[in-house]
Amino acid sequence: MRVMKTGIRFIAQNYDIETGKILEEIILREEKLLKAEKLEELGYLHVEQIDLIQKAQDFKIKHQIVLNHLTSCPVCGSKTNKRGVLASEFHAALTDHKVFIQRSICKCGWISRSSIEGMYGSCIHPDLLKKQALQGSKESYKKSSISLDAESASKRAINSHSQIFKTVKLIGSCLEKIKISEDYGITENKAAVLIANIDGGHIKARGDKRSFEAMIATVYRPENLQYVNKDHNIITSKTCVASSKDDAQVTMKSLFKSACRAQGMNKDTEVTVLADGAENCWSIANAMNKDCKKTNFILDWFHIAMKFKNIAIDEEHKELFEKVKWHLWHGHPEQALIRLDELKLLIIDNDILTKLDKLYTYISNNKTSIVNYEMRKNSGLVFTSNLAESTVNTLINERQKGKQKMLWGRDGAHNILQIRSSVASKSWQKDWKKVESNIYKIAA
Repeated sequence: MRVMKTGIRFIAQNYDIETGKILEEIILREEKLLKAEKLEELGYLHVEQIDLIQKAQDFKIKHQIVLNHLTSCPVCGSKTNKRGVLASEFHAALTDHKVFIQRSICKCGWISRSSIEGMYGSCIHPDLLKKQALQGSKESYKKSSISLDAESASKRAINSHSQIFKTVKLIGSCLEKIKISEDYGITENKAAVLIANIDGGHIKARGDKRSFEAMIATVYRPENLQYVNKDHNIITSKTCVASSKDDAQVTMKSLFKSACRAQGMNKDTEVTVLADGAENCWSIANAMNKDCKKTNFILDWFHIAMKFKNIAIDEEHKELFEKVKWHLWHGHPEQALIRLDELKLLIIDNDILTKLDKLYTYISNNKTSIVNYEMRKNSGLVFTSNLAESTVNTLINERQKGKQKMLWGRDGAHNILQIRSSVASKSWQKDWKKVESNIYKIAA
C-alpha cells in the first residue's frame, strides 16, 4: 500500500481584516514529515521551537511597529515628514530582534522617538526583565545567566551576569520606593490585632568586615497563624520586609510601617512585637507607635531557649539551671536572676561563667519584655518567633549566607532582599504591576 508523503508548513500572513486580502505572506518553516524513530525526533527540538518563535516574532514586529508611525505632529497637529529609518534592539523573553523604526520630524521642532527604549522606557520586554529579577534573586548572577540562556537555547548578551546585576538593582530600588510610599498596602480590611516578628541575619561582607546584618520583619494577623502539628504552624497570609542598608534603620522603619499597613494596621490596632531583644529590633518597632493604638513587646521564647541550649551545664547543676528557665517560662525574670546568681556561685569553669554572665545581662536588659509564656501558650497566643526564623532563612538563603564564595555589599544584598521579601509575602504579582508602571511608558 502506497503511503502518502506529507509535509508540515507554518505560514505567517499579514492581511486586511475587512476584506481578507493577504498583504504579505511568508513561510516560517516547512519540512517533509518523517517517522520519528527516536524520541528526540518526535515534534521539534528546543532550538527549532525557539527558531520558529524568532521568525514569528520578527514578522509580527515588522508590521506592528509601522502602527507607531505618527503622520500628524502630537504637539502642533501639522503633517510630519519622514527622516530615515533607524534600527533598534528589542529583547523579548526568549529571542532578540532588530526593529526598524521610521523617524519623523515636524517643522515645529518635534522629533519622533527612534528607539524601542525611547518609545517604551526600555528595550527589554517586561517578561524578560521579570525573569531576570526572579532568577537573579534565587541564585548567583553567573548561574542565572546560564539558566536563562538555557531557556533560549542560545547565549544571549542581554542575559549576561552584568545585565542581570543591573536588572536586580533596578527592580530592587524600584520595589523599595513603591513599598515605602504612604499609599502602599492601604486596605479597607482593618485589623484589631497584629503580630510582628523582627529579627536580623548576617551576610558575608565584601572588604575587611566579616559580615553585616540585614533586618527582617514579618507581619501577620493572629487568625492567619494555622496549626499543622505540634511541631509546625504556618502563616497563611503575611507581609515580609527587609533591609540591609546602613542608614540607622531609616529604610527598615519605613518598610515596617508599610508591612503593618498592608496587614490592616490603623489607629485602633494593637501590635504585638516579638524580637530577640536587640536594641535595633525594638527601635524599628517603636517607629510606628504613633500609627497604632498600642505596641506590646515580647522577648520571644525561641531566642531565650537558644541562649540556654548554647550553655553546657554539668549534670550536678542542671536542675538549678532548669529552674532559671522555668521562672522565665512563667514570666518571673527577677526570680530567674536570683537563681542565676545562685548558680554562678557554684560554677568554677570560666567559659561557662562568661556565658552565664552574658545570659544574666540578656535577661536583665529585657526584663520588661519577658511575659508569662506558659499562659500565652495555653491561651493560644503567640509567644515565639520561630516562624520568623524560617523567613530569615528563606530571605537570607545559601546564596547570601554561610560558607559561599560570594561576598556582598550592602546595596547589592538590599536589592535582592526587596525581591525575595515580595515573593515571600505573595505580593510579587501585584508589586510587579507597579514596577512595570514605574519603568515602562505608553508609546505615543
